Amino acid sequence: MNEPIYFNEEFKAQWRYAMEQAKADREKYFNWIKDEINIAITLINKYDKIYVLGGLGSKLLAASPNIHNQIMEGYTGPDMEQAEQEKIVEDDEIEVILEYAMNIASASPNSNASVIPTEENVMEIRNQLAKIKTNIGFYEMSAENPKDGNEFDHRLKIAVMEDAMHVRGDGYQSHVLEIYEETFSYHDGFLQQYYGFGSTDIFNVIRRLDLLVASKIGNAFGGYLSHQRFTEWSDEKGQEAVMEEMIKTGKHFIQQFLSDNLDLFDERNPENLSMLPLDYVEGYNRLFWVVPKTEKEVKIFNLLSHNFGDNSDFLKGKFGGFILGDSVTQTKPLIKVGEKFYCFSLSLPFRNIFNLTANLLQVADPVYYEHSFKGNSFANSRDNYIERKTKLLFEKFLPTVQFYHSLKYNIIEDGLAKEPELDILGIGHDTIYIIEVKAGELNKKHKRGAILGLKDRLEETVNEGSYQCHRAEKFIKENESPEFRYIANATQNILSIDKTKDYKFIKISVMFEHLSTVSVNLKYLIETGVLSADYKWAWIVSLYDLMIFADLIENENDFQDYIDNRLKLYERNDVEFQDEIDILGFFLENKFPLPDEKDSEKIFIHSYRDEIENYYTKKDVGISGVEKPIKKR
Repeated sequence: MNEPIYFNEEFKAQWRYAMEQAKADREKYFNWIKDEINIAITLINKYDKIYVLGGLGSKLLAASPNIHNQIMEGYTGPDMEQAEQEKIVEDDEIEVILEYAMNIASASPNSNASVIPTEENVMEIRNQLAKIKTNIGFYEMSAENPKDGNEFDHRLKIAVMEDAMHVRGDGYQSHVLEIYEETFSYHDGFLQQYYGFGSTDIFNVIRRLDLLVASKIGNAFGGYLSHQRFTEWSDEKGQEAVMEEMIKTGKHFIQQFLSDNLDLFDERNPENLSMLPLDYVEGYNRLFWVVPKTEKEVKIFNLLSHNFGDNSDFLKGKFGGFILGDSVTQTKPLIKVGEKFYCFSLSLPFRNIFNLTANLLQVADPVYYEHSFKGNSFANSRDNYIERKTKLLFEKFLPTVQFYHSLKYNIIEDGLAKEPELDILGIGHDTIYIIEVKAGELNKKHKRGAILGLKDRLEETVNEGSYQCHRAEKFIKENESPEFRYIANATQNILSIDKTKDYKFIKISVMFEHLSTVSVNLKYLIETGVLSADYKWAWIVSLYDLMIFADLIENENDFQDYIDNRLKLYERNDVEFQDEIDILGFFLENKFPLPDEKDSEKIFIHSYRDEIENYYTKKDVGISGVEKPIKKR
């Protein structure tokens, strides 16, 4: 477990010097970045883009966890040299580098098809894109404060941009799938009516992409998956049909299987399955070729694919080619070449499964998308679902607390009679939990740092949720007999708060958007005017992070202890966290309370989420018996 990092004066001086150099001539720095982007474009266009993207895609495969490489991490038997080669290759940048390359490559036709790059050529492209990514980040970081803004506006902008630039997923795989299935199942009727398939079909196609690509990798894992494909084929075709074709054509069962699964066929070895090492450049056109099996899959593949040249807008305009530009790859992650489909990034379609499914709803019927999928007018809309899901999660890890949802109460505010609604109210033995849920999301412009729109959206979500919690707390505290009304079993009920009890109040604002990098440092939001200092005593957490708490928090006392220490961080100026789960990991390590604040020291706590990530990674790839992280006592 890493210890806190204390930035000394020498490091600070080096950082200030680098910033001064970047600020000295902004136009020159910008033009240099544009020149570097043009170099990357030339390099990518110089070769057959299938092999360029395949080369980068193979590196992402090597860096992605699967059940095989996760088991190899703990292997201590014979053939250790071979086992080392089977382990995961650490590469934190390759996912975003590959997607950046896809955005550039799909902006123009594949004009140099059949010009195959070498491994050195692929690495040159990778390093060039990494250099551009680093410098775009530093260019933005070294910019002056936004117009009419302050340094905290700048920090807010950078925090959101960096989060987008580093392609952090919203949640762990099992949690994302759980929310996806529960959110879109209510809209399957519409999808079936318009497209002829439902959200489960989309999910199954995206999950099958992993099988179609990884089953061709030349190792034990690929061999296991190719056998799985053979078993599926054999079961679907049936033994009788296999025998009939063998008698009729003379093809034995492997030849028949390869005829039906051409991506596993190699004409140089036509009698056997042909597997591909990840460093075999000439095989990338087959490794990432994915073949739909049914007419329904063909339809989904077509809707989720684009052609080389379809993404031309990515390179247009002043900021053309910048890494956070608009791209068709976000909703169309497959690339179609002729009649063939390619999936170079297995993480891209999964990470965007919400966006691409919601996009299908929006394209089919914008009115349905706005009023039935989003909003509150439809009982099973996404927004209403998120509220119900939040209540279920709190009930899971706080089972002794009674939770109610969609409560109304009466107040006088600014001289006017009002009837506000509180999303969730929990009554415990000695604690009242006041919970608001916000489904608002950041759009592409917000994530690129459009500060005015970003601040407006954060006011609508973070500030409004915190204010509504504050308002409900004030109502309870200032009234002798506070009452809330709610509907249960089609009947209106009254919930009266017993004022004879000395309740403790915990206010929580749950966000659908993952705003961890913003909400961790609320002082930025206060200084920018997004959040009122009066409302800051609410814990702001994403729905996906809340799912982790529901899994790992053992009891109400631990949760209250976490919240007490978590909220104290809002008052400190010496501590920086990047992620809510880092703080949870810090808590599970029993590192709280922190020492007294010192003006001369800055504490940056990171990597405390590593044990938590390791748990979910192993669990999500299918390893059984993984020990759940627990609080050290």
